[in-house]
Amino acid sequence: MAAVLVTGAAGMIGRRVVEMLSAAGRPVIACDRVTPPDPADYATVLSELADIHRLFDIVVQGAVAGIIHCGGVSGPMVGRDHPAGTAAANIAGTVNLLEIARQRRLGRFVYCSSVSAYGHTPPGLDPVDASAPLAATDIYGASKAAADLMVRAYASDYGVDAVALRIGFVFGPRRRTASFLGSALRDAIDGRATRIAEDGERMMQMVYVEDVAEALIAAYDADDVKPRAFNVTSGTRLKLQELAELVTQALPQARIRFGTTPDREANRQARFDIAATERALGWRPRITLEEGIACYADWLRQNPF
Repeated sequence: MAAVLVTGAAGMIGRRVVEMLSAAGRPVIACDRVTPPDPADYATVLSELADIHRLFDIVVQGAVAGIIHCGGVSGPMVGRDHPAGTAAANIAGTVNLLEIARQRRLGRFVYCSSVSAYGHTPPGLDPVDASAPLAATDIYGASKAAADLMVRAYASDYGVDAVALRIGFVFGPRRRTASFLGSALRDAIDGRATRIAEDGERMMQMVYVEDVAEALIAAYDADDVKPRAFNVTSGTRLKLQELAELVTQALPQARIRFGTTPDREANRQARFDIAATERALGWRPRITLEEGIACYADWLRQNPF
């Protein structure tokens, strides 16, 4: 059986994809620019996304059949002060892999896109399916939108079997970038109050990392994937204040205080439709927000950092 190349294998999502594929007995090549920050049961092949020659060698030498591309700058909070670097990693890096897939005539190419690619969703459109326009409002979202479009262009122009998953706000074990849930849970475990400057009215569409990894593998394994883009969220849209209530249910000692200032930078997004994802990929989220928050809290207790 030929191998699956998983980029971003040292990150939260990519690592879980590698672990799930390996547990199923499937050959996998884990690739990242760095090794995992904590011990992993697999070796990581090192490469920058910008190094197309190194990536090409990895694909050829590893007898790669297809790619699950989780690598790149992840989240609007990462690389905010380095927009050119964000664009290079997320756009040019993705194109490098698409070009390798085209030249080597690989099988399925699955790309981790983001709901940030949508920006503000059109007024009156609810729910939002994958035919909605991509209108990103920040560099991260724009880089994801551009790469998302390139994925579909390579599919249309060159027949690359590529699909983009527009993933909601991911939470769960091994998340190391800033997040409301991670901060609130960690504060509660450590006996601190959580103080948020904004008023808590911002709407969030969360999804647990396990569900995301399953969606990526489902997209890789699905037979004839059409359309070429799908939403991946929990199907639930909640205010930060409501998420705070779920944190308090899991950890009654939590003390979360919000300010009075609205978050004017947040994208205004209606509920994302995941019905097409279920039809085409056979995927629906298995883990409720309550279950995911409880599991995440348990992991944080056992893994202080």
